[in-house]
Amino acid sequence: MAEKVTRDEGLRSKLIPMIVNEAKKRGVVTGNATSGWTIRKTVASGIKMIYVVRMLEARVEMWIHLGSSAVEFDESAGIFDHFYSKKDQIENAYGGELTWDHPGRRTAFSIQQDYHDFDLRETDKWNMWVEKMVNDMKKLDAALKPHYISN
Repeated sequence: MAEKVTRDEGLRSKLIPMIVNEAKKRGVVTGNATSGWTIRKTVASGIKMIYVVRMLEARVEMWIHLGSSAVEFDESAGIFDHFYSKKDQIENAYGGELTWDHPGRRTAFSIQQDYHDFDLRETDKWNMWVEKMVNDMKKLDAALKPHYISN
């Protein structure tokens, strides 16, 4: 099992910088490469734009999380509800349907483009995935930005 984890981390540690470098080169929102499975950039209070790379799935998303207390959860839900009320406008600007809230989250909300056919082990497809994820992050950010709440 340790060998698999090490190999997975090795693959991820090669792909993540490729995404960051392409996004920076093109002026698309991105954080810095980390040792984790995500690339995060805070764009407003409690709002991050995130690239997520797992072994068998990936996504780009807006992640809304102000904290875990009941009050912070309610505030996060209010921000999500604001964006959700603009769903048609946002998806039209994005150019397609998005996933509105990731199942299983307890204190955070998201608006995301999922890639269920992603497989980190398919290194021959990495350039395609880098291009797709960076393009989709650019579209997602542009579609959501006009609707940010000042908070």
